[in-house]
Amino acid sequence: MAGFNIAKSLLQVLQNPATMIRQTMAALIHDSESYYKVKKFIVSLVSIIVIMFAVLAFSGGAKFIFTRFMGVEGRVLDEAIIILRVFVFFPIAVSLRNFMQGIAIKSRMTFLTPIATIARVAFVVIIVTSIDKLMFLPPGVIAGVMFLGAIATEAIVMLLGVKFTIKDIPRMMDRLTFNKSQEYKREISYRMIITFFAPLVITSFIKSLAKPIIDSGLARTISPEVAISTYAVAWGLGVTIVSPLMMFHQVPLNFIESSKDKEPVKRFALYLGIVSSLILATLGFTPIGFYILKNLIGVSKEICNMSLDVLKVMTLLPMIVIVRQYYWGILMKKHMTKYVSNGKIVNLIALALTIFGVTLLRPGNPAIVGIIGKISSEAFESIYLYFVNRRKKINEADY
Repeated sequence: MAGFNIAKSLLQVLQNPATMIRQTMAALIHDSESYYKVKKFIVSLVSIIVIMFAVLAFSGGAKFIFTRFMGVEGRVLDEAIIILRVFVFFPIAVSLRNFMQGIAIKSRMTFLTPIATIARVAFVVIIVTSIDKLMFLPPGVIAGVMFLGAIATEAIVMLLGVKFTIKDIPRMMDRLTFNKSQEYKREISYRMIITFFAPLVITSFIKSLAKPIIDSGLARTISPEVAISTYAVAWGLGVTIVSPLMMFHQVPLNFIESSKDKEPVKRFALYLGIVSSLILATLGFTPIGFYILKNLIGVSKEICNMSLDVLKVMTLLPMIVIVRQYYWGILMKKHMTKYVSNGKIVNLIALALTIFGVTLLRPGNPAIVGIIGKISSEAFESIYLYFVNRRKKINEADY
């Protein structure tokens, strides 16, 4: 499995731009003409990514990176290169999925997304139940094929769902903008698409640096192994509650058309944040969390108790994340994505400084370092985005 994890880490860097396709479509497509332009841009982008990926995977480039920069050698190196070659088609699958999800969001047919996710899970279950017939392959290769196949299944189901329910996508885009303001009818240029898209790619790349910073901080605590294990367990459980909030920027991006739409969106954000915090509080402050960690996840009593401390602190995170996501949506709607990337830089600086400072305090539960850093970074980014919105006077007249 080491080869799979190494290949996956390089894959995440190479296909990073594809993760921002949904946001680009939601913000820039407003009629059939803009749809075709954005589609052409995305096809060109994905083609470049796949070509670069293929050259890297089938030449000596991947081996050079794995050996020189990641210190991989021997059987793990050979396995990582094979898996990376399997992943060559991954950017196509993830881009198709994100593209179709963007169309589903624009057309208010978000019910297609969970259906596709269920199909993805079903594919994984089928592979797992048939694993004995694939044992002639190395475990890492099986994991790579499963990973690629799951995303491809999700993409195909999204494609079929969109084609079946919408049929004529360009006509649907024109219908959505009927009777809307000139703001939605202005011409979209390729320069505008690049100006919007590039900061989002930078944002995604900066975001990927957060985990190494947290891990490096945990590694410098009094009990690095325990700290890293505890934080991984607690975050893995807590993020199942927080992760749905990560798509909330799509709500203001797609539903705020005038000043009267802002209050319902804000109220929904407040309710969503409160409910998420209450669920985390239930896990952290009641025996339910202990039961899940001890009996379902199967961690030791020590890791379990320390993880509960992390979950208790994590109850603050949903309300902060929902604020950041709200302002993300507003800024994306106004095509002001450079402030989104600037906010992520603020986030990263705050994370590094907080991790460094809390590590020096040498807390009794070293895993607390990671979650305090995460909350601090999200809070500073949210505050920055709030003041950007105030300074730029993004008010009801802009919608």
